Amino acid sequence: GFQVLLHADPVSYHCGANAGVDPAHILSVADGVVVPCTGDPGPVAPFARESREGAVLAANLTVVSGMGGSPGTLAADADAARRLGATELRLYHAGLASDADLAAVRSALAGL
Repeated sequence: GFQVLLHADPVSYHCGANAGVDPAHILSVADGVVVPCTGDPGPVAPFARESREGAVLAANLTVVSGMGGSPGTLAADADAARRLGATELRLYHAGLASDADLAAVRSALAGL
């Protein structure tokens, strides 16, 4: 009864927290992916091209300024990811965000 989502990167030789995968293969064995999109929503597109009905394509956006995130551009970044095929939004490390970052996140989410 659990949904299985994998943190993944569409560039097969990438390694780390977002392992490189073949988009078609990973979407045939998992319910979806969580894709790093901070600064560039482009990595969602290869998964969207291979997606199937009901698959989750979650754009993962860092919202902590001190971690390289951009809460001030969250609305535009989320919109760009949606246009490229993202079906969900994940806010990376929101629990560590400053009051100012959280205020920017609240404002951005209210406008979506």
